[in-house]
Amino acid sequence: MTENTDVTEISTVKEFWKEFEDEVKSFLIDKLKFEDIKGGPAFHIAPADEKNQIDVAARWKETLFVFQCKAAGRRTKKNLRETILALEKRARIISENYKTIPEYAKCQKLVFVLITKKIELAEPNLELLQQSNPKIYYADENLLEYYSDLYDKIGEYATYNFLSEFGVKPPENEKLHAVALKTRLGRYTVYSFYTRPKQLLKFAYVARRRSKQESFYQRMLEKSRIKNIQKFVDSGGIFPSNIIISLRAGEIGFSPFREGDETKNDVVVGLLTIKNSYDACWIVDGQHRLYAFSKSSSNYLVPCIAFDGISIPQERSFFLEINKEQKPIQADLIWDLEGEAHPDTIRGSISNIVKKLNWEEPFLGKIYVPISGPKKSQPINIAAFCNGIVNAKITSRISPNLRGRENPLFSEDHRKMVNKVAGTIQTYFSVLIEEPINQDHEEFIIGNAGTPILLYLLEPIVSRIGYRPSMSDFRRYCIPIKKFFREFYPSSESMRKLRNETTSEGNRKFIAREIGTYIRKENKDKEFWPAMEKSEILSEIILMERRIGKLISVKLSEITTNWAKQRIPDDISKYIIKKAEKDGTELDENFDLGEELKVILRRDNWEEVFKNIFITKEGFKDESELTLAFRYIKDIRDPQSHGKSVLPSREHIDMCNIYLTKFSRVVPEITNYLENESSQIPNEDN
Repeated sequence: MTENTDVTEISTVKEFWKEFEDEVKSFLIDKLKFEDIKGGPAFHIAPADEKNQIDVAARWKETLFVFQCKAAGRRTKKNLRETILALEKRARIISENYKTIPEYAKCQKLVFVLITKKIELAEPNLELLQQSNPKIYYADENLLEYYSDLYDKIGEYATYNFLSEFGVKPPENEKLHAVALKTRLGRYTVYSFYTRPKQLLKFAYVARRRSKQESFYQRMLEKSRIKNIQKFVDSGGIFPSNIIISLRAGEIGFSPFREGDETKNDVVVGLLTIKNSYDACWIVDGQHRLYAFSKSSSNYLVPCIAFDGISIPQERSFFLEINKEQKPIQADLIWDLEGEAHPDTIRGSISNIVKKLNWEEPFLGKIYVPISGPKKSQPINIAAFCNGIVNAKITSRISPNLRGRENPLFSEDHRKMVNKVAGTIQTYFSVLIEEPINQDHEEFIIGNAGTPILLYLLEPIVSRIGYRPSMSDFRRYCIPIKKFFREFYPSSESMRKLRNETTSEGNRKFIAREIGTYIRKENKDKEFWPAMEKSEILSEIILMERRIGKLISVKLSEITTNWAKQRIPDDISKYIIKKAEKDGTELDENFDLGEELKVILRRDNWEEVFKNIFITKEGFKDESELTLAFRYIKDIRDPQSHGKSVLPSREHIDMCNIYLTKFSRVVPEITNYLENESSQIPNEDN
């Protein structure tokens, strides 16, 4: 009995160990792109006929990394003194014999790393590692998590940051050269220069706060922000502002073009050379701008200002001064400039539609457009109007209620579309404020709250009519709209209450749907606005789909950073990895509901992780009910997400809502995925 128990325990320990070794190997292959990965029970670096087993060995150019992996099944604190002393002895054997391995024969540098998972080292162990000879670095699973995440955001350039942590230097022929102006700002030596971003990226490092103990100042890189800036620069956009750099490591050289200039002039022109360190350039300000070029097709010159030899507290002070004085660009100004800067884009067209309306009744002079002067008494902001058009999808080629037909207001010729959409909106609102209408209702309709609500109704009206509507076409729908306001909001007091209740986009949508329901009843038209119900539930389903995807990512990454390969069925794994790399998205953003169900119900995932999450009093009674819930929701999600016109039954929607409620009780809202990425031009990046 005792023997069996011991065997089981040993087997379990080996499984943790083996899984962690595989995780480290996958990290080195998939993320850092190291080569000649070896290790395991049969791999030794030792004199002939002797043993010296290596967990993981990997080569980066002429540097050999050797990892000793220790893992536990649950978080624990251990004294690894004997392991460290044994590793120090084995490291000396490796140093004397690694060239006998053909793949490692040309390596000139060795890096030894003790890496643990769910094991916290005692303080004397850390002191022992600092005194080790040869030097043994220490890391835990956070290293894999951090650099896996960084690789997903900036690709190959994460490797150079990783190498810098272990003292690996660039080859002698890898240098950054730039023509620079050298001067002094106060007590600091400063260089101003232009360089190709992909040259700078090899030597760039950002001192990010990864833990409470670190006193660094930068925020973690945001993938969505990098992606947005990448799109901006790939479309020809430029950032004329400087990237601020601190020259903190490596060899920094400056050669004036004219001898004696440095003693004669305040500003000297010369050649700046940076070499011998992958973290020579610490980015103080501009990290997202710079790293947006990591996966960009653009490689134009970027302006830089580099301070020589300033301390981390000084860097932090600069970072704070730069960012605390910045003010966000006014949304109205962004929308105003879109029409001037990008007239042949959808956003530029929307800007120009609204500006055109500002010259026509019923909007004449009633829209605040910054370029026209300061805000006075205009009841509508250009940003509110433009966002209303975006949210209502009035300029989309295929809008929600068109059942696959092209929007009659859409045109690939942006000037034509501006005229068509502006003319249609002008006609629609002119009919809305025709007599009889009281002053309170008119002021609401031509205002920041009311205009977006009425724009939500315009798309289903145009879709139902099927062509660009005339005034008489609009009257069939505008008469019920005005009747709705008279019936439900007859007084000035009720209108004040309505204004207070429609400050959020969600409430504006809700009022628009109420009016849509009223139009159906008044016109006895059940076919009006078919997407009304399905659009609401679909957005809830998509949000829950993303929440479940994030739950999978978070929970499985707690087991292994290589969860996409070790814990996901092969066909799904290959698909989501390929799609994430292609689109620049997070892995969990590429799951659909069917794939999520397969991942959750995979036997090891189910038993170790998800059973206790989903099968609760607040959630689902058993695996069968969970499966049924996924299928109910998927039946609505799939046809609607692909633009088909199949409308679910009321009963199906009711069951879907019941199951969505259960999911909301057991699936935490880890992050918000419903970002409006097109809301503004990337203006600043820190």
